Amino acid sequence: MTEDTKSSESSTPASDDRRYTRRDAVKLGGAAAATGLAGCLGDGGGSGSPDSITLGTLNVFPMMQWFVIQQQGWYDSELDVDVSVETFGGGPGVVQAFASGDIDFAYVGISPGAIAIAKGVPSKVVAANVLEPNVMVANGAFRELWDQHGEEAFERFREQEGRKPTFATLPAGSTPDVFLRFWLEEDLGVGTDAADIKRMGASSLRSTLSTGQVDGGSVIEPIRTVLHRDTEDMRAFRYAEAIMPGQPGAVLQPSQSLIDDHSDLVRSLVELHVRATEFVHDNRERAAEMASASIGEDVLPPEVSKEAIESPASTFISDPHRIVEKTLVYNDYHRKIGEVDEDLPEEDVFEHSFYDELT
Repeated sequence: MTEDTKSSESSTPASDDRRYTRRDAVKLGGAAAATGLAGCLGDGGGSGSPDSITLGTLNVFPMMQWFVIQQQGWYDSELDVDVSVETFGGGPGVVQAFASGDIDFAYVGISPGAIAIAKGVPSKVVAANVLEPNVMVANGAFRELWDQHGEEAFERFREQEGRKPTFATLPAGSTPDVFLRFWLEEDLGVGTDAADIKRMGASSLRSTLSTGQVDGGSVIEPIRTVLHRDTEDMRAFRYAEAIMPGQPGAVLQPSQSLIDDHSDLVRSLVELHVRATEFVHDNRERAAEMASASIGEDVLPPEVSKEAIESPASTFISDPHRIVEKTLVYNDYHRKIGEVDEDLPEEDVFEHSFYDELT
């Protein structure tokens, strides 16, 4: 299997380099929380297929593999099970649906996905979607101060403008929100009080940044591309690779009951995910068109999608091993800010066996 080695020109180590130095001193152990969710599974256990399952997902660019699967009709043609789809406005909605048993598997951001596991929602990450998807953008005034003063730009901005710089991002608990807070607190050491943080939905975030209502933000594609195309001032100035190398993005996350009772089906879901990743690598323009068709051409025009898929923030992968270390760093940060209490070991978050069987 070559799909992750083809994936990008990222400096991230290949999947067989599994030196999780962050947790070298931690004994990986502990059982996954509680018993499996009933979800929407039909009767029948073992490794067979249920009658139907429900996917929970988001219409955002990091779900590229899902867009390819959807547009190719692979669930209908390749699976002996009906797959219904629930689309949510954000990761917290997916987590709530997981917790209530309304969905059986999800394409979700790693931040809400890991929070769900830490709060007792039995599920596991079986594949990764994208590596280092977050981008920091800012207007010219802040970027100039950043170029001159680095982390001191926040204080210089306050002295110059008489107020804190305002940064916008997605809702609390989302991957871009946690990434912004991590950047301010852990990477720069200036703390979240250095900026006035505004959290909002994706469409509001895009318009707020495009119209210059804030000084900067933490975004994912295609917002970075839209800003570069439609504005003269708001530009990317820091990518995840420079802030948190190996930063995880979205993931494929089935419920524990789906893994335990229908392992063959989960294996098929991972196989289709890997095939979709390889399709993206081999047919980037076509994959971008599929994302546009899935999200809606009025929201994501094909020409914007084609440009966004070539962004440094569009490194699509499948190998879950590549995101382990920084996912556990996210968990540490979730604990630090009071989102969760549980210190998660790798085996409580990830089930690597399905991907490993393919490779």
